[in-house]
Amino acid sequence: MMKKLACLAACAVAAFALSACSSFEIATNTNNVKLAEGDVETRGHVNADIWGVYVFGLPVISGSSVDPGKCVVFSDTVDTSNAISFLTRNAQKKLNGSTIIDVTSERTTGWLVPTVFFFYRDIQVSGTVLK
Repeated sequence: MMKKLACLAACAVAAFALSACSSFEIATNTNNVKLAEGDVETRGHVNADIWGVYVFGLPVISGSSVDPGKCVVFSDTVDTSNAISFLTRNAQKKLNGSTIIDVTSERTTGWLVPTVFFFYRDIQVSGTVLK
């Protein structure tokens, strides 16, 4: 029974290790609807997501706060500061935006059910990019 649980835990960690731990998504099709008032150009709505897997509160694998789609090992990048930096850096680089409005964030923490000691943390930050 212990071998089966250890194998299951190893498979879960391997699945997380092979998946992207951070993402940056852009929605630019607003159907000519303004997302902000005034004489500003709406570049799009953006969403940044960073998540990671932890054991006893220590980071095992987490998303890169620099490169979307990359993971880092044994580094705790799942926090609001890193997520805001990730959002603003990519919004400026990919949309040439100078202002982000309506910024919201959401944190989630949960237990990875088939394992005993592993937890995940996730933070998502979104906003509307203006120029």
